Amino acid sequence: MRTVVSAGEWRHAARALAAGEAELFGLWASTGEVHMALRDPAAGLRILSVPVSEDRFPSVGRHHAAAQRLERAIGDLYGYTAEGAADDRPWLDHGRWGVRHPLGEAEAAGPGEPYAFLPVKGESLHRVLVGPVHAGVIEPGHFRFTVQGETVVRLEQRLGYTHKGVEGLMRGATLARAAGLAGRVSGDSTVAYAWAFAQAVEAALGVAVPERALWLRLVM
Repeated sequence: MRTVVSAGEWRHAARALAAGEAELFGLWASTGEVHMALRDPAAGLRILSVPVSEDRFPSVGRHHAAAQRLERAIGDLYGYTAEGAADDRPWLDHGRWGVRHPLGEAEAAGPGEPYAFLPVKGESLHRVLVGPVHAGVIEPGHFRFTVQGETVVRLEQRLGYTHKGVEGLMRGATLARAAGLAGRVSGDSTVAYAWAFAQAVEAALGVAVPERALWLRLVM
């Protein structure tokens, strides 16, 4: 169930998340709106949508830290600003797309500014840099450890190096094409993403899959 709410109702839901009265399942944008999927014991899974006013919407991350990266992604993709956000740094946009806000009012852009990692103060601090290129099959990611002896004082992550614009490519795609795109979201989680997409389509269309398909998914 999706409900369009006011800015005040949106903030109330964000505070409910902070109080542990609900769980955040997702935070994303579309043209002119920002959407939040949450689950609470009384109402189950709900989707709230708040209209964007002058490219701004009330920050959820201000109250619930788990929403901060999702808000930063919305800012990169759509150009919408989360009012009152604790962190407004870029997340997906590394300044190499050649365009800003590709899903919103896109505009040409040059190289971005160096990423502003959070400062760490103290004595005898040492930084250990890992990635973004790794030896295995995991997705590229940069991890910056600041340590004091064996104590990790701060760990900062930088992801988005292989952002493929799947959300934009999904628009208007056939189910077969969309299923292939879903399977390419993450190289080490192909089955998980493809399975989740299949279940979403089946639920939306009210389709019951054959028993053989369920067994094939189990094998995968």
